Amino acid sequence: MKIRRKTNECPNCHALLDKVYNFCPLCGQENTDNNVSFNMLIADFFNTFFALDSKFAKSFVPFLFKPGALTNLYVSGKRMTYAHPLRLYLIISLFFFFMFTLASKKSIEDQSDGQVIRVNYSLDDIEELDSADQAILAQVIGEEKIKMIQDGLDGDEIKDLRKVLEDELTEEDIRDLNEVLDSSTLWLLRIIPPPIHENGPGKNKEINNDSGKVSSAPMAMTIDSLNSEAEPRNKETTGKEGFFDVFEKLDWDLISELKDDRKISDEQIYDSLQLGQISALQEHIVRQLIRVNRADEEQLAEYILKNLPLMMLILIPIFALILKLLYVRKKHFYIKHLIHALHLHSFAYLFYGLSLIVMTYFIQDEDNASVFGLISFLIVSTYAFISFLRVYRQHWFKTLIKFNVTGYIYVICIFVFFLTELAISFLLY
Repeated sequence: MKIRRKTNECPNCHALLDKVYNFCPLCGQENTDNNVSFNMLIADFFNTFFALDSKFAKSFVPFLFKPGALTNLYVSGKRMTYAHPLRLYLIISLFFFFMFTLASKKSIEDQSDGQVIRVNYSLDDIEELDSADQAILAQVIGEEKIKMIQDGLDGDEIKDLRKVLEDELTEEDIRDLNEVLDSSTLWLLRIIPPPIHENGPGKNKEINNDSGKVSSAPMAMTIDSLNSEAEPRNKETTGKEGFFDVFEKLDWDLISELKDDRKISDEQIYDSLQLGQISALQEHIVRQLIRVNRADEEQLAEYILKNLPLMMLILIPIFALILKLLYVRKKHFYIKHLIHALHLHSFAYLFYGLSLIVMTYFIQDEDNASVFGLISFLIVSTYAFISFLRVYRQHWFKTLIKFNVTGYIYVICIFVFFLTELAISFLLY
């Protein structure tokens, strides 16, 4: 039993107290002169920010096992006995979105583990480098250096062919290769950047210097230096063209070709597209397309997911408004629908969060995970339907119709809001 050393004066507001008081009737401060303990500090923190007190314990049974009961109890006036709906929602949503983010990251990692991202591990893997070119390459730089390049490309880690060649080839080797290989082969070997032309990289006429050969310093060449000698990729857009016409002209093959080359900047890739005169919004969208296409999948997913909690919080008043419109003849105040919406979302987040733990870490088979996810959805839907019956007290058939109408409208709202959130994330990434 906790021992209190009571005082005659409140330590917080200095009101005079009778020693029968355990708490100050004016400010609620505990009537004790005990020194603050570590346990008291932690308890005060959680009570202040999360309200993890007896209210949560009393709310536990009706919240989990009696759908709609907690809403009816809170609306009836028993607000000091049970947890505040908004605080309950915030705590459980924090748990859910944390688990949702972990599950999404793990899913991306699992998918990437099964894929080998290649930048050419072996010279034999360069599809358009024929045996004659390989023979020339071996003759110019020697079999020993070829073996060193192969060793540099071997292994489980992703290797950049250009980086390996830069490490192994000397300036003399590069000049010799420029003398005997055409620009297409030099591009395949990543010794020079891709020539810019209408039909894709590596297939236009050679870019020669005054001596008739490719520049002797190809490693220093950039896309910008090639643009001046290459034909424009696309014709300039005119004022008569539609807003989306410019996006149909984008060379996705070129963007895909260059996206993993970190020596080439987003600005250089944009310049190489030769889009001509376009609006500021079109230019921003194209630059964002390049940026997103080159982004790390995990970082991009994390950036998008971080805005979902706010999006769902905004949707809850809309969900309550749908309920208000469907039950307009019942004369319920809007606040009752809002409290009901908070309780329904809290239960869904709690159950789906626990389900994500099971599906992510305990169920390896995708089919079994899908079945488990479907069962979780049916349980949450059943809980919500029973809650509708108990809160609004209508015939089950009428309730079933309104329940499904609410679900369909809400799914549409979620879809529209999610697309909006994706668009905003894309524009601001």
